[in-house]
Amino acid sequence: MTEKASRWAKGYLGLRIRGYGAERFFNLLKTAGIPYWNLRQKKDGYYFCMALGDLRRIRPLLRKSRVSMRIVLREGLPFFLHRNRKRKAFAVGVLSFFVLLYVMSLFIWNISFVGNRHYSRETLLDYLSSRNVKYGMLKSGISCDELEEGIRSAFPEITWVSARVSGTRLLVKLKENEVLSFVPEAEDEPCDLIARNGGTITRIVVRQGRATVAPGDEVAEGQTLIEGRLSIMNDAGEVARTAYVHADGDVYARTRYSYGDTFSQYHTVTAKTGRKRYGIGFGAGPYRLRFLMPKLGKDSWNYVTNVTQLRLPGDFYLPFYVEKIRGEGFVSYERPYRQEEKEEEARKLRENYQKNLMEKGVQIIENNVKIQEDGVLWKVEGLVTGEELIGTQRYITEFEETKETDERN
Repeated sequence: MTEKASRWAKGYLGLRIRGYGAERFFNLLKTAGIPYWNLRQKKDGYYFCMALGDLRRIRPLLRKSRVSMRIVLREGLPFFLHRNRKRKAFAVGVLSFFVLLYVMSLFIWNISFVGNRHYSRETLLDYLSSRNVKYGMLKSGISCDELEEGIRSAFPEITWVSARVSGTRLLVKLKENEVLSFVPEAEDEPCDLIARNGGTITRIVVRQGRATVAPGDEVAEGQTLIEGRLSIMNDAGEVARTAYVHADGDVYARTRYSYGDTFSQYHTVTAKTGRKRYGIGFGAGPYRLRFLMPKLGKDSWNYVTNVTQLRLPGDFYLPFYVEKIRGEGFVSYERPYRQEEKEEEARKLRENYQKNLMEKGVQIIENNVKIQEDGVLWKVEGLVTGEELIGTQRYITEFEETKETDERN
């Protein structure tokens, strides 16, 4: 509670002091530690404010400094209640208001998350709902310790959780793991490294196995790049035995991808009419009541709504909402694509396709796109040249057969 609100709740007085000992009176107030504020000097005396509870404490000081005092202002809750003591309906209304506030303080009206990046707010709310933790529930039904443990178990990437109830708000603070939650185990099962797709080899680094291609070679999808079968030779230069290893290495190739899309010569566009509508809405829990200005003409409308949840000071959220609604009128019609619009569609297609390839680890070298007219249609065709890792594992089945034969012998 602020100092101003605290003074109003306890009640305070506006006083006027007159006499030759006024300065001595204020010195005595300071010595006694009695607070006062808003001191002003006027022709007819000194004016200041003081808490209602300090009135009796200053009477000896008045006699000692030989000044006269007059009450010129009475403000605060005690005086407000005294003035309205005979208004029973008003008293019942005030009492009902505070009873309603108390009842609402027993429930949760706001759920907030802090620190969530990987997991969206909707995902976390769905989980809380599965645990019967939702808006409008009793605060006594929430066990923060159980909720923290449940979130850590349900979401492995969350390493730290703190849940607490403050006012009518459930606040959940999270800390997500910024590194991998597990370290992949090294594989040692015998395999070959084959081409995931075709291309021209640009670089190759072999860590284990035998390379079967070299830079500049054209390879097809499924072709062996690094072989996991190693022939062990004897002194006579003959194959003594075959060793099977886990082929490992980096094989880079220049690859090409084609893409495209077909469009109609006509498309639907919208244009703002300049007409606007404004409105306001009120909400209580799941219920909404909205008021909008009348529609003008036959326009279609786009609306933007800003919702504000009401709350008292601190974390005392209320189940009431205020909405500000703003609408803009528009009309829709069909017209042919302009050349700049076609180029914009081609640019979007090129950038989206390029973005998807880059997310797969393809380094873009060149990306060409062209527009072709085809009667009632027009096409966008593109060709991307990139460099990427093309190796993928293919396990060696004959190694298993050889191992089974050795075990039988």
